[in-house]
Amino acid sequence: MIDDKIKTFIKVVECQNYTQAANLLHLTQPAVTQHIKALESYYQHKLIDHPHKSFQLTKAGEMLYDYARIQLHNEELFEEMIIKHSTPLTIGATLSIADYYIPALLAPVLISSKQEYQIIVANTQNLIQEMMNGKVECAFVEGHFNTELFDYHLFKEERFIPVVRSTHPLANKNISFNDLFSYPLFVREKGSGTRAILEDYLNQTLYQLHSFEHCNEIGNLSMIKALLLHTDGITFVYEGVVAEELKHGQLKELQLADFEITRPMHFIYLKSNINRLIYQQFFKNLMKNCEDSNSVWDKRIISTQ
Repeated sequence: MIDDKIKTFIKVVECQNYTQAANLLHLTQPAVTQHIKALESYYQHKLIDHPHKSFQLTKAGEMLYDYARIQLHNEELFEEMIIKHSTPLTIGATLSIADYYIPALLAPVLISSKQEYQIIVANTQNLIQEMMNGKVECAFVEGHFNTELFDYHLFKEERFIPVVRSTHPLANKNISFNDLFSYPLFVREKGSGTRAILEDYLNQTLYQLHSFEHCNEIGNLSMIKALLLHTDGITFVYEGVVAEELKHGQLKELQLADFEITRPMHFIYLKSNINRLIYQQFFKNLMKNCEDSNSVWDKRIISTQ
């Protein structure tokens, strides 16, 4: 690892100006001066003549600059070699999040980073199990997880809504939950965070999934949306999953009385993981790419770091 004082020296020589080098390095000018003096003390030779008048390297300064550039280049090559031979960072994401929430945010990170990534898509329950088994390092999840085992960051708060096709008999009407039961319901598979939200709500009422005339389990969101367009079926999903269909009038949010649910999506990883700083930096970089002013993105770290 190249000493920071050497990097400061290189930047001063390239700029031929202490103040400019300090600005580029985000240091104060006195700090830059101290770095140069420390090098001169260590090597017992003056490196720069009259830096406040005309900039000129001494012979020792020229030798150190040539040596430092070679070492910096070797350091960069070594870092590339280490990254190239390192294992990919394995990131999990639920189907809803993987398909509708993170692609636009993730793309710049994947392209700009030297780190290789492996993206695993599964439901919340399976992702948590894979993290416990050491096969997934960190994940974007919906629904429940053990906060005693996982550190977590809030990724997004999102509305959970009932949806039908625009020509559905219940569209544009004020309705109650009882009005839904004569229509088929499309739900995700067991272990899905989306399904867990609906089941949690029903458990707090007198209803259950089988209160619906037909309850159909579909493990694919695109298929659920396609089925809605061709039937009088109903589903409950995150608003972002059907944002395009709602925008273009293909699907409609039902006006369901006393039903207003907002749920968090989280980025999680096991507590005390030795790579936790890597995961935190990944999440920070991802959130920098969020430029949609209409979305509410909470960048606070929720867990105690």
